[in-house]
Amino acid sequence: MFTDQGKDNDTIELSRDVSLAPFTSFQVGGPARLFTTVRTLEQLKQALSFARREEVPFLIVGGGSNLLVSDRGFDGIAIRLLLKGIRVEGRRIEAQAGVDLMAVVEHAAHWGLGGIERLAGIPGLFGGAVRGNAGAYGSCIGDVIETVHALRADTLELVTLTRDACQFQYRNSRFKREHGLVVVAAGMLLEPGDPEEILRRGEETVRKRQARQLQCDLSAGSFFMNPVVGDPELIRRFETEQGTRCRDGRIPAGWLIDQARLRSLRVGGAMVSPRHANYLINTGNASAKEIVSLAGMVKARVLASLGVQLEEEVSCIGFTEAAPPPS
Repeated sequence: MFTDQGKDNDTIELSRDVSLAPFTSFQVGGPARLFTTVRTLEQLKQALSFARREEVPFLIVGGGSNLLVSDRGFDGIAIRLLLKGIRVEGRRIEAQAGVDLMAVVEHAAHWGLGGIERLAGIPGLFGGAVRGNAGAYGSCIGDVIETVHALRADTLELVTLTRDACQFQYRNSRFKREHGLVVVAAGMLLEPGDPEEILRRGEETVRKRQARQLQCDLSAGSFFMNPVVGDPELIRRFETEQGTRCRDGRIPAGWLIDQARLRSLRVGGAMVSPRHANYLINTGNASAKEIVSLAGMVKARVLASLGVQLEEEVSCIGFTEAAPPPS
């Protein structure tokens, strides 16, 4: 575990009514009642201690690439987590939560360590990737995690959890289910290999992403998780059309949305991407209400036409009611 570089007398600075839109890839959302940036473990403890003492909810903000904040904002303290350490010991890489995920991937390639190069190009920070068990092209970060260091918000106790204790599942983990368990750092055990070959695989993955021309959109990436589908006829249709096997009974949400003919569907400034149906995008002037309404419409129409219930992968913050029913 990293030694905290902060000093015992480091104090956090609180700001009021800070817009959260600039801290999300959607670029929408209202203000946080309180906002602070923490760069050391000590500062994170202070921020969480303040939240507990003042009895206000807290929100951890990382890269904001998987976050949709309501237009009303967040009535609590938003904590921007920017712990930035990274180090290599043999086959093991340990990084703190505030390191860019892409920087971790590049660091591993430089040291000839493989196993996470298929995550290249996924936006966001390392801590968020661990929390959401980020993955792509059949690879998930939870597959290579050895230990995760997390801070308990209620006791400020720093705990170390094994991979099994993290309960990684498809786009999920214990940290998503237990809000009070904040990822601080994690260690990965990777496989030694040829640095040039590992780098080549990473660059190939980035090129695949760039070919879809999605990185320039204001979105949170894949909005819905790929659902488990029980209908054998629907699975057969997918496998026949795509020429690939259905992994673990899951069918890509984007394919299902396409089957419901929802590509380019709009609600105000929010739109289902014309390039990837599982991307909901802000065309430039969308509100958070329009995005969540569009999501509700997509879910309702996929359920009505295909009998499949979609579930959000994106974390929706500050919404007190479900999305309005589709018109």
